[in-house]
Amino acid sequence: MKASEAGAFWERNAETWTRHVRAGYDIYRDALNSPAFLDALPPIEGRRGLDIGCGEGANTRHLARRGARMDGIDIAPTFIRHAQAAEAAAPLGICYAVADATSLPFADATFDFAAAFMSLMDVPDTAAVLGEAWRVVR
Repeated sequence: MKASEAGAFWERNAETWTRHVRAGYDIYRDALNSPAFLDALPPIEGRRGLDIGCGEGANTRHLARRGARMDGIDIAPTFIRHAQAAEAAAPLGICYAVADATSLPFADATFDFAAAFMSLMDVPDTAAVLGEAWRVVR
């Protein structure tokens, strides 16, 4: 599968996914996955981070509330539209962009860290994403 095909699948589901997760239907994410991940993080205050496959931006916002300066990317424009609307409603200084994780639109060594909350499993070329993450992290 190509990245564009995976992106098309997510784009078709993005509206419903966003509505459902914001209504609290993603119980595992909200009660288990995200809290466990956030509890395991080192201090990120003042660091610049990238959320790869940010979806509608919920976890990107969690990271920003911990004091990180965040960028979030997703291949599905609808997710980015919802993330940007949430940012406009309650600004945290997050920059969201539509981008393919296998070809990140950032210069080398731009970020202090990169995160990927349950997104790498949906990327056809995980090695390429990890290489790009390595490239953009200092």
